[in-house]
Amino acid sequence: MSAELRQEHAKRLLEDDLFVESIQGLKDQLLHEWQVTSQHDIESREQIWLEIKLVDRLVGHLTSIFEEGQITKFTSTMRNI
Repeated sequence: MSAELRQEHAKRLLEDDLFVESIQGLKDQLLHEWQVTSQHDIESREQIWLEIKLVDRLVGHLTSIFEEGQITKFTSTMRNI
């Protein structure tokens, strides 16, 4: 898949209402699970924290693909000036 196509796919996902809603719903669910754990249930709390970080990492990865494409387009345009 070309870099341009990857950027377009990433942009569509990041702007897709269902994707955004799903990510937020998942984070809300994980936060709720964390809130209802016992303060002594360290293992479960750590697992939930890791899951939240993984969701953030996925969104961050898609964002970086999109932004990398934007930077590439900008530098290409600047070279043509």
